Amino acid sequence: MMKLTVWGGAGEHGRSAYLLSGERVSLLLDCGVKKGGADPYPRIQPDQVRQLDAVLLSHAHEDHSVAIPLLYKSGYRGEVWTTRETAAQCRSYFASWREQTERMNINLPYGMKDQEAIRYRYLEETAPRLTWFELLPGVEAMWGRSGHMLGSVWFLVRTEGKRVFYSGDYTSESLLLADDRPALSDKPSSAMDLAIIDAAYGTDVTSQADQLKHLEQTIDSTLQSGGKILLPVPAVGRGQEMMLWASRRWGNVPIVVEAPLMEGMKQLLSRSEWLRSTANCEQTVRDQPGLALRANKWIIPGNDTEREALLHQYEASLWMVTDGMMQSRLAQWYYRRLAEDPRNLILLTGHMAKGTFGHRLLQQPSLFGHCSVLKVRYKVHQGMKDVLQMLACVPAKHVVLVHADRTETDRLRDLLLKELKDERSRIYSISAGEEVHF
Repeated sequence: MMKLTVWGGAGEHGRSAYLLSGERVSLLLDCGVKKGGADPYPRIQPDQVRQLDAVLLSHAHEDHSVAIPLLYKSGYRGEVWTTRETAAQCRSYFASWREQTERMNINLPYGMKDQEAIRYRYLEETAPRLTWFELLPGVEAMWGRSGHMLGSVWFLVRTEGKRVFYSGDYTSESLLLADDRPALSDKPSSAMDLAIIDAAYGTDVTSQADQLKHLEQTIDSTLQSGGKILLPVPAVGRGQEMMLWASRRWGNVPIVVEAPLMEGMKQLLSRSEWLRSTANCEQTVRDQPGLALRANKWIIPGNDTEREALLHQYEASLWMVTDGMMQSRLAQWYYRRLAEDPRNLILLTGHMAKGTFGHRLLQQPSLFGHCSVLKVRYKVHQGMKDVLQMLACVPAKHVVLVHADRTETDRLRDLLLKELKDERSRIYSISAGEEVHF
């Protein structure tokens, strides 16, 4: 008998942390934070932290990684298994979280020495993807690309006679990034004992193609009126996909992007093993970042003076800034300059945590300015159809749905139970602090 204890991430957006414990093994899957609200950190239990044998990290986004130093503060001395790309990205996410907490006069619960104590083990240097390897004595693991961002992965774990699948954040519909569809290659007729599955979009069945069509119509309408569109996006991941998509769709429209997004694009160019190998166009996906860079399709301001000049120079245009929830100084700087013109549009394409500036704009835009504020999702997670497809590849006796609020997860669970009609599977909608025995 093994046990899953949710320290965070189920029934909510953020602070993903899932403890797997058995008679001889204790593993933690991710350890992140939650933006907005008074309880940003996972419900870490120090006595159990000291018993951890290993931490498996799916990717670098703060809601999966930024509480890892807190583990070392609490006595963890083991390793963090992840990709080299994820480990490199974690440094900037740690720094960004530290900067945010300092700006809000909130003390971090850990110090720099705890961050520097992290010891990484690189998955790709241990075993090729889709290959079983010994993680620890008595523990085997497999990893594959999850399509969510550069370096992001899913995990399969075998230990104590149990098999566990953890999707991390997953999408099979990325325009750029490849995903490896997980499968039970060794025993295709049997089910996983436990599957922890990204279901961030809950009951939504919309495809990426549908979302892109909606985005295109929204942007076209604003451009035709002579307005500017501000697109706040994460520095790594969705941002680079949207840069390439926008440059193909609006080739004659000025597209201004901030330097960190360009650095992320250069990272993509040097990490082609994470990209799709083919596309329905003349060039392969692996060619697209390099071609776009050489064509100088984007305008990159170096400072506020240059930004001011570009804002006065261009009318109908696209502006991409880092920080999808608009918490940063720069995102809010742009907003103040666009807010008074009703032709302009702030277009939010990802999750807005409660209390963030992006969330406040969505709730009451008229309190801040006269421009329009809309949310149209760019898909980087799974909805109901995606979850069903994943369960067809990795059927499981126990399925835990994560990454969405409890009410939406409840609705998804009920629909899945009707759709699957499989008495062997138990599907859970649970919250932080709850357990599943399997």
